[in-house]
Amino acid sequence: MDRRKFLIAMSGALGSQFIAPLARVLQANADIDPVSLTGNEPVFSETERAAVAALSEIIMPTTDTPGAIAAGVPDYIEFMLSAWYEKDERTRFLIGIKQVNAYAAAYEGSDFVDLDENKQTEIVQKLHDGQIPLMKRGGNLFFEHIKQLTLSGYYTSEIGMTVERVYQPVPGKFDGFYPYSEVGTLFTS
Repeated sequence: MDRRKFLIAMSGALGSQFIAPLARVLQANADIDPVSLTGNEPVFSETERAAVAALSEIIMPTTDTPGAIAAGVPDYIEFMLSAWYEKDERTRFLIGIKQVNAYAAAYEGSDFVDLDENKQTEIVQKLHDGQIPLMKRGGNLFFEHIKQLTLSGYYTSEIGMTVERVYQPVPGKFDGFYPYSEVGTLFTS
């Protein structure tokens, strides 16, 4: 038997072992509300988009390195909600944004994005501490969610990988005796 026939036979034998379990998984998920995987659907209104941008910039601010807005985190969050979240998860996230805006309007007199940076930071701190009334766990669940999306969006962006962190696409040869003091920022957090 030549190599080509052998590879075809092996792929057929191995592939048949994965088809039945895959079919069961797909059938089990058939009743889930389908979500577009294109990520082109707008999820946020302009007010919500601005609030997400402001929240993400407070979580990952511009310092000596670019912040969340420069890294495209608000677009990443909207893409993730559009392409990967189920309808009820997306709805919970949007309700969280609306509740933050409602809290800002009720206690500070305007939408979250219209507040100065200090007031926005105070509200985000209250979200973090779970101190916003009428939000599930005081807003802590929403804050954990947007923080997770912000950090994953930032550190998977080009800015997060090349400016914030030291990215070496080809790290070089292995040297088991390389002195740790020479490593620099490669392994620091």
